[in-house]
Amino acid sequence: MKNGLTINNLNPGSMKILMVVDSIVKGGKERRMLELVKALTRPGQNYTIYIVSLTNVIEYDYVHTLPIKLEIIKRRSKKDPRVIFRLRKIIKTFQPDIIHSWGTMASVYLSLVNLFTSKSRFINATIADAYQNMGWRDTHYLRVKLTTPFSKIMLGNSQAGIKAYRVPLHKTVCIYNGIDLARFNNLPPVDEVAQQVIGRRKGDSFIGAMVGAFEDRKDYDTLIKAAMKLCSVKKNVIFLLIGEGSLINSIKAQVPAEMMDTQIYFLGSRNDIEAILKIVDVGLLITPCEGISNSIMEYMASSKPVIASRDGGTRELVIDGETGFLIDQKGSDQIIEKMNLLMVNPHLAIEMGTKGRQRIEQHFDIAKMTESYIHLYHRCSSAKGKHVA
Repeated sequence: MKNGLTINNLNPGSMKILMVVDSIVKGGKERRMLELVKALTRPGQNYTIYIVSLTNVIEYDYVHTLPIKLEIIKRRSKKDPRVIFRLRKIIKTFQPDIIHSWGTMASVYLSLVNLFTSKSRFINATIADAYQNMGWRDTHYLRVKLTTPFSKIMLGNSQAGIKAYRVPLHKTVCIYNGIDLARFNNLPPVDEVAQQVIGRRKGDSFIGAMVGAFEDRKDYDTLIKAAMKLCSVKKNVIFLLIGEGSLINSIKAQVPAEMMDTQIYFLGSRNDIEAILKIVDVGLLITPCEGISNSIMEYMASSKPVIASRDGGTRELVIDGETGFLIDQKGSDQIIEKMNLLMVNPHLAIEMGTKGRQRIEQHFDIAKMTESYIHLYHRCSSAKGKHVA
């Protein structure tokens, strides 16, 4: 059932689930994990959740309010062997029905634990991007390959990611991200949001936004080139860049002073994305490696058209020409072309946004994602070592 998160006939008895994550930073897999935990711990569900984080970095403060057990394992170094024994002790004491890893180092440690325990319960959910042409020199790829033999299930959030990592198909399961549409209810009015974000009413401004970390996995260089070129000829165009990261200062340095905080805004990390998207006309995501993007799902849930790189799992989420536009990587001129098209065709933008919202409701709702995870958990816990894919 959508929005109500009532999941029928999937919870015949109690189940204990151990989730291990590298950290609880503001990232896609971390948000996906916590959205799942919130759904699994709602009234009427009978799941006991134990989360172990391998760092004390917690950027989602509400994790402390969830009805779960949370433990931090402090490491002396990134490859601290003591973690293996601590995890083994937790598993022995907690006796989980399912062990679910959400990070590559978490999977490495759990694989070493599995040298001494059964691997039948271990779900390895580290495939969340879709870089092309990866090899053994790529750290993430190496960790996925090394931990695959110790995992019952290799879980990806896109078919493109599963293909990119070339894991054995008999071990793979794809579960798409889901989004809680209730997040987009009861938001403040547009004028109030605009005043808070850009310091004035929106008026006839056309606003594009990109939500994502300022790291190599996001291509802010291409976006900023398009933004500066478009802003130089259209003074009513505004870009909101939302996120933090190691590359943010180098991107800021490219922006002329006269455009900074008048047409191009760096908003940092925000907890009010849903409200900000009320004033946005088009959501952007330029990246070479995305799986299923939470940011794009947020744009679509907000009934906004999307302009995004066609690589990776985005093609499984955005229907080109129907819910938005897919462009070539490094295609800054294509960004400008598609934004101009939406500016002069407001009805097209509304139609694409409406179809995007419908696509989220039908295929990427949080209830659908949760149902898929619960099915997988029960199949794994009852399989007793058999193939479960």
